[in-house]
Amino acid sequence: MKKKSYLFFVVVLLGLFVIILHLFAIGNATIKREQAYLRSGPGSYYPPLATLPEGYSVTILEDNDAWLKVQADTLTGYISSKVIEGKKESEDLFAQMSSQKAITEISQIGMTAGIKAMSGKFSKKIDEEVDFIDEFLSYHINPYGFEQFRDDTYRSLNLKKIRKSVKLPLFDAPQFFTFSEEAMGFAIANKIAELGLYHDKKLQDYVNYVGLLVAQASDAYDIPYKFFILDINVPNAYSCPGGIVFITTGMLEAIDNEAELASVLGHEIGHVSHYHGMKELEKRKVQIIAEDSFAELDMLADSLYGHDEKYDDVEAELEDIALSIYETIYQGRLEEYEEEADKLALLYTARAGYNPQALEHILMRLILLGKASNNEHYTQAQIGWRKDLVENKLNFYDMPRGLRYWEDRYLQKTKSLKSSKY
Repeated sequence: MKKKSYLFFVVVLLGLFVIILHLFAIGNATIKREQAYLRSGPGSYYPPLATLPEGYSVTILEDNDAWLKVQADTLTGYISSKVIEGKKESEDLFAQMSSQKAITEISQIGMTAGIKAMSGKFSKKIDEEVDFIDEFLSYHINPYGFEQFRDDTYRSLNLKKIRKSVKLPLFDAPQFFTFSEEAMGFAIANKIAELGLYHDKKLQDYVNYVGLLVAQASDAYDIPYKFFILDINVPNAYSCPGGIVFITTGMLEAIDNEAELASVLGHEIGHVSHYHGMKELEKRKVQIIAEDSFAELDMLADSLYGHDEKYDDVEAELEDIALSIYETIYQGRLEEYEEEADKLALLYTARAGYNPQALEHILMRLILLGKASNNEHYTQAQIGWRKDLVENKLNFYDMPRGLRYWEDRYLQKTKSLKSSKY
């Protein structure tokens, strides 16, 4: 009798909970992306709780503008407001094939195995191999540590006023990445990581904190950016589709303050947010989706969904596509992309509360240092051309007052790096 009463009590409580949720709910919304992450907090740096499929309905509990607190079945979490705004049209053949599936458990298995398979194929094409995937998956920042850093940075700034006065240009393409594009980004990052990673958790956290401030000020705030340091004494930075960004120790040594770091990272975030790494891929009209395109998963896919010969030729192009995009990122992007990324860096930097003149300063210092870089991105000729363009943009923009450099904090946070190098 007591057991029945207890069960009845639990059922009543659950019913009341559902009723209360609906009473206080703002409304319902439908996921309009191929994939949407339900996160444990309002930010791309919070761990994901689940992946919500396109067409899935959620109950909105709170609307915080950029992030929505929602109820998804039994889970309560946060989604970007962008995931309910619209769908990206894609010619991704493997994405089309995967959309016919209903078994969501395959996706996570396929993503992990597919990324590693893609990285293996990619490394064979360009020699050597490093397992960056495990390093990527194991690195996380403390969300509360970042939020404390953010609060300290903005304590004396009116950020809403700054962002209202510094507007971003309209960009008609949805700023998110499909599974296949993220997998390609992993493969490229895996190759770049072969240059050698610099391991210092405190320093990497600091770089990520600054990068996330800039990313939050961008038009692609919900991309899960992660920033890694390469142990190379030449100044450089790279970004990969999906939000993986690298900066070299040589660049960190050349930088004098946090605003300069923000501007360099802002340039790379601009490449990601405006899809520069994937435009070359789209011109080939072929993309590779991680969970279906590799030999390791062929038998599983065939047994579950049957074999479709129309996709056979796509996998054969993987190595050439990956090599082409890698060479574009590593050797230097098109000038039109560089110009756009610098323009975005100025806007992102200012909207993050940093003085955008810092970008001109670091480019001038690189010219004075005369250091040769390992791609066209930072040759002396390219740096000079970029500095002139940035100077012209700064003369054109009317930036708000009170934007900061944070020189002392940068010197303190990078003290371990500089002391280990000299």
